[in-house]
Amino acid sequence: MNKVKPINSFFAVVFFASMVFYSCQTQKIVQLDDNSGWCWYQDERAVIDGDQVIFSGVTSDSVNTVSSYNLKTGEQQTSVLNDYSFPLDDHNVGALLVRPDGRYLSVYAGHGIDQMMRYRISTNPGDISQWEMEKTVDVGGKVTYSNVYRLAKTGTTYNYHRGIGRNPNYMISDNNGNTWTYGGQLFAFEGRPYLKYASDNVKRIHFITTEEHPRHYNNSIYHGYIQDGFVYQSDGYQIGHVSTDTVSSLSPQSFTMVFDGNKETRADVAWTSDIELDGDGHPYIAFSVAKDPIALGETIHTENGGFDHRYHYARWDGDQWNEYEIAYAGTRLYAGENEYTGLVTLHPNDPNVVYISANVHPKTGKPLKTNGSQRYEIFRGTTKDQGATWKWKAITKNSGQDNIRPIVLDHQQKEVVLWLKGRYTTYRDYDLKVMGLVPR
Repeated sequence: MNKVKPINSFFAVVFFASMVFYSCQTQKIVQLDDNSGWCWYQDERAVIDGDQVIFSGVTSDSVNTVSSYNLKTGEQQTSVLNDYSFPLDDHNVGALLVRPDGRYLSVYAGHGIDQMMRYRISTNPGDISQWEMEKTVDVGGKVTYSNVYRLAKTGTTYNYHRGIGRNPNYMISDNNGNTWTYGGQLFAFEGRPYLKYASDNVKRIHFITTEEHPRHYNNSIYHGYIQDGFVYQSDGYQIGHVSTDTVSSLSPQSFTMVFDGNKETRADVAWTSDIELDGDGHPYIAFSVAKDPIALGETIHTENGGFDHRYHYARWDGDQWNEYEIAYAGTRLYAGENEYTGLVTLHPNDPNVVYISANVHPKTGKPLKTNGSQRYEIFRGTTKDQGATWKWKAITKNSGQDNIRPIVLDHQQKEVVLWLKGRYTTYRDYDLKVMGLVPR
């Protein structure tokens, strides 16, 4: 069933006199949705199409949605894509793609509940109010996450997902997402690699990966890319063909190591956050590092570990990776997922800008408190020396609720940032609003 929820634009603008700080007079803070959430291993979760900001979400009662905000008029809409298939879980959130015909493709899946990739296509270009019926395709293994990219060189659309063997697999569509077939497995590992992807949307798809979940492995960070049916290391060394079968001889260690987790003392355990491409097509990445990770295998409500996270930034200069610790990230979001942070995200059109969520000051590590409670705030970071040093500006300040999981949208002229504000108890229990930093 499809529902539309128009919202009076007068109530879209929410000013926080004592809670929100931002000095640039060309932007404002608005509330874009009153009930939504997302994980960070699905892309793109948000896009700009003309004057519309389009974003995916999962409500606090497990409804998969697509929402829009018009940058000129302030008009808001929310359409329901799926309100019956999934237990509550922010991992169910969909990925979005603007098709060549201007219609939207949304691809989503449950958190390993079945083998079905689900997708819908909007009825009309530039309009989220009506969608074709949901379709499903069996990917061959329990599926989680969706990452959808179309390469103009071949006209092929890909959905990279966790599938067979809990490893990265991909689906292929030659008709802009109308129908799909299984493509193959990118690489394999005895565990759950966590990947982030980015594409030039012409011929190449980049990725960064861990070996495993950070509670189970001393993760490092690796980079590679896919082009014309082959996989490569960062320097262009061709590793081999991309597998077109359900198995692969490759592993995370087949690719270029960007960051080396400490294998001896279990310090500096990394987790992927974001990847983008600069004007030369070179990747730049962001990730978090736990300085006090829990002991291997500890998973439930442990009081040990997760109280000292740092954000890292790395940039490929054409010859090598230059990697830096750039900010204190603060503490875990909650016990049991001790490596969950507020997240760091990259500006897709400016490698010198990042946004972070932290419950400590990014430069000093001093806790950020409002009325005695430590809170996550949003900061904008800028660098003038390729990432070696950073300056920080508060976007939110003295907040009564947490601000987490920012996303910077891809637009050449407008800097638009989304994030979640509210209560985040676990990935299955939250009450969040979508906030936006948008042009005035």
